[in-house]
Amino acid sequence: MATATTEKKTQTIVPPFGIEIDTPRNGDVIIQNIPGCRIRGAVDSSKPVRNRKGDLVLPIDQVRSLGSLPHIPGQQIHVNPEKLTYTIVDPLRKNEELCKRIHTQLKTTRPMGIGDKIDGVPTKKGTLDVHRMKGLCRELIWLLDSDHAKMAKGPQPSIEDVNDLPGNYLQNPGSQVNNMQPRYERDFEAWVARLGAMGG
Repeated sequence: MATATTEKKTQTIVPPFGIEIDTPRNGDVIIQNIPGCRIRGAVDSSKPVRNRKGDLVLPIDQVRSLGSLPHIPGQQIHVNPEKLTYTIVDPLRKNEELCKRIHTQLKTTRPMGIGDKIDGVPTKKGTLDVHRMKGLCRELIWLLDSDHAKMAKGPQPSIEDVNDLPGNYLQNPGSQVNNMQPRYERDFEAWVARLGAMGG
């Protein structure tokens, strides 16, 4: 999951910080700036959503399928912008009692396809180049601002400080296919203007 880089350290005023994924509908999150990275969000049957009238309600399907489970914490992603490193950890790895409770309940309600134990997702570490690290930090702030995550460690950096990090934001950091778009966001408008001038 790491992206190779020769740069091991960079000057930055953004201190290390970490977030826990916690979406409004118990969903996972795909991290665009780490290729192939999907992170489990917290699971809780008591999360309300707004219905068509704007009222906060608990979806019946959510209560039925998740109501018997205890609160399950989401995975966390921690970044060190200075060292260009990230670590993805699962709080379940340190909580054997909670893992047993989840396993017992799943065995009771969904006996098919449940293994012998649940022990969480193994820790993953990686190093990014300056461009992906800058984009990752902005991505994590966006998750916090959209209530899809909460702070897990350190102070939340400002978007202004992240904008001042070395590197450039990638245009399509999660793309898995080759395309003709420019590599960096800063070049996109000029590229579109050139297309328009050529009648494209």
